[in-house]
Amino acid sequence: MDIKCRKTSCVHNHGYTCRAREINIDSHTECDMFNADATKSAEDYSKNMFEAGKEDYANSRHIRDVRLTCDKVECLFNKGKCCSANGITVIDKGEGQTSCSTFIDDVK
Repeated sequence: MDIKCRKTSCVHNHGYTCRAREINIDSHTECDMFNADATKSAEDYSKNMFEAGKEDYANSRHIRDVRLTCDKVECLFNKGKCCSANGITVIDKGEGQTSCSTFIDDVK
């Protein structure tokens, strides 16, 4: 029920929670809202989240608080360019690239 992001170098990332007012996932499942912040570390500690202190993670943000659109027509959750998932997770693919890991191919 929330919006998680492992792209820790993004200006919208606060403790692995996205704080952008609107998010668009493009046709390649990349997050269009990624905007690098040179003052933030790009290291992702979420893989070891149960070993790290909980102070590193922000409270969840409900998906109703953000306008979430999606250009990935083949996604199961894409309903008229709006995401119908209960929550999404954006992952860091490296080299400035992101990917929506909530994407499920809607095979018909």
